[in-house]
Amino acid sequence: MALVHDHSCECAKSELDLFTIPPTQTSIERGDWKEYRPLSSINTGGPIEFQVSGSGEEYIDLDQTQLYVRAKITRIDRSALEEDDAVGHVNLFLE
Repeated sequence: MALVHDHSCECAKSELDLFTIPPTQTSIERGDWKEYRPLSSINTGGPIEFQVSGSGEEYIDLDQTQLYVRAKITRIDRSALEEDDAVGHVNLFLE
């Protein structure tokens, strides 16, 4: 397996190390959830853009980022689905 960087070293996932006491994280003092809304209305095929400004004292943990989407799945002719229709999204749901 190739390493991510030439100076990187191999390691095991910490979740697999069951026999040592894990280190205590002290670099993050607290966390907040903030809600950001898109800058403009959402349309088909267009980008969804957000303005997120910081103070320099904070950072965004992208691993904890969530995108809330409310959608309606219809047939190609935009008619409603029946209760027993088997449907679901596949790849690139927002495109």
